[in-house]
Order: sequence, then C-alpha cells, then structure tokens
Amino acid sequence: MSRASTVYFYDLRKQQLARLEDVVDKLLSPFKGYVKGVVGVKVHMGEEGNVTHLRPEFVRAVVDWIRSVGGDPVVFDTTTLYAGSRNNGVSYLNLASRKGFNYATLGAPIVIGDGLKGNLGFKVAIRGVELSEVEVAEIVGQLDSMVVLSHFKGHVTAGFGGAIKNLAMGCTTKKGKASQHRAHMPRVLAELCTGCGTCVKHCIYGAIQVVEGKARVNYDTCVGCLECYFACPNRALEVPSEGPVKLQARLADAALAVLSSLSYKPVYLNALINITSRCDCLGCVMTPIMGDIGFLSSLDPVAIDQASIDLVKTVNGGVNPFLEIHGIDGEKQLEYGEKLGLGLRAYSLVEV
Repeated sequence: MSRASTVYFYDLRKQQLARLEDVVDKLLSPFKGYVKGVVGVKVHMGEEGNVTHLRPEFVRAVVDWIRSVGGDPVVFDTTTLYAGSRNNGVSYLNLASRKGFNYATLGAPIVIGDGLKGNLGFKVAIRGVELSEVEVAEIVGQLDSMVVLSHFKGHVTAGFGGAIKNLAMGCTTKKGKASQHRAHMPRVLAELCTGCGTCVKHCIYGAIQVVEGKARVNYDTCVGCLECYFACPNRALEVPSEGPVKLQARLADAALAVLSSLSYKPVYLNALINITSRCDCLGCVMTPIMGDIGFLSSLDPVAIDQASIDLVKTVNGGVNPFLEIHGIDGEKQLEYGEKLGLGLRAYSLVEV
C-alpha cells in the first residue's frame, strides 16, 4: 500500500462568503496538538510596492487562532539578500508598519528572525544534494512550534514559491540565502554589454565592475542575488541554463537544514489567492494570472506544494502556467525534497 500525506483544502470557489476566521479554524484545527508554547508565524510581508502578498488580516486570523488554543504567537520574517526595504531589520520593520503589519493589526509582536543585519544564525550540517551546510536564522532555534504561511505564486528562477521556498529562503540568514542563490550567479554576454555601469550601481556587494568597456563579475564576492541581471537595460547578463535546477536542489537542501534543526513538526498553510507569475519580492503591482482557488494546510511541505501546483494546473487546463511563463519546471524542488526526506509528493486531498 502506497503512502500519502494528508492535505486539507478549503475551496474558495465553493465558498463565496468565506470568513477568514472560519477558514483558518477549519484548516488548522486538525493540527491543534502541534501548536504550543512560543509559536513562530512565518510570513512574507512583501517588498515595497508589492500589493499581492498575504494581507495583515489573514495573519491576524492565524494569530488569534493560535492564541485561542493556548499558544503565544510571534510573527517573523528574515532580511533579504538583495538591496531594498527588507535588506536590514530596521528598514524591514518600518516597511512592515507602512504596509499595516504591526502589533495593533496583528495582535502579536513582529521579529526579524536573523537580526538587524541578517547575520544572526547557526550553522546546520546536512547531506544535501548540493550543500553540506546551511546557516539557519537564529529565531528558528528559539521557537516551540511554527506555522508557516506561504503565498503560492510563480518565481522567475525557482518556477514557483510555496512552503519549501518559505522554509529555505525565509528561515535562513543572508549567508544561508547566498549559499542557495550562488546556484545561479549571472554571466556577462560581452556582445550585448555596452559598459554603461548600471549593473555596478545596483550591486551592493561590489561584485561587478566595468573593465575595458565590459562588465566583469567577481564570482568570489557575487552572491547570485541577480540585481544586476534585472537592472541591465541591454539584457547583457544571463542566468546559466543549469542555474534554476541547481537552485531548486539548494532550496530543498536549505529546507532540510531548517527542519533538521527543529524538535517539532511545523504546520504549513498555503494560500492560493492573488496568484501572480512572480514572487512577492517584486516591488510593483502585479495582475494575478488566475482567480483565487483556496487555502491548503498540512504537516508535509512537499505534499502541500505538490497539491498547490496540481490545483493551479487544473485551473489552467492541465498546464503549468509558471512553466509556460518562465520556462522553469518548479516541480524539481519537489523531486529533490522527496529525495531528501522532507515529505511525500503523494497526497490525499481532504476538503473542509
């Protein structure tokens, strides 16, 4: 008899007058015994200008539910590798407040889990596909339990982002993120480079310079954040063809490091609403590529992401829209995740 993980599904298409409190209660109640003590609520509050991330009202519903079952919730995220309003803890907290994430709206404190500079963490040794060590954010080792809230959406190099990516990138320090991002350090296309220096201005790590009229990347200091790639007006930088697959392997590796450091199983909740083609780190208004589908919960990060992409494909006529848009097969991270023992791709979908 084959094994399968249970994934609970609240179908918004059948519940036109859904209340967030009811949604959260139905999805999290099966896991009441896994939520206790100091409970970390892992979120992504969206980059400056992004409006399709998970809203404070949804996070508040989760916080209230946690407190109703005796938990002591703390909302957290970590700093980003790339430049922007989330690059350090102070700037991120200011951004969070501007976006409506604060104690008054959430009913819980907000903590930047890897410190003000993104360097507070601990190293975890693993036997991963690509990595043997990942630096995990300090807060992860201080929690008694965790609820991981993920906005399921597309991603330009990972194919899509869900629970696995939220663990891997969202629960690691800058060093931990860099160990993953270095899978796709950019290459300069000399024939297209005009030596304009735009890439130099956007690299906060000083890893790219113009030498003899052409951009040159120092791979000893490059972290693979791709700021230069996105900023180049001449499209003179490219992501190596093997980069996206290696990145997904490293996402699974980093998720393994995070989970290996825990003495408990996190609860995962994926939101299939405002589904955009790119991630919430993009600081602009994006139009969702399809209607809202619903919410999923599980103890298995692989299964919940598999169920999420399957539902998205079903709504899109059986075709993966992120693969169509980015040309990246995001399900590689699920293959690697299952291989590393993070969970199972086989699942049983239970509607609530």
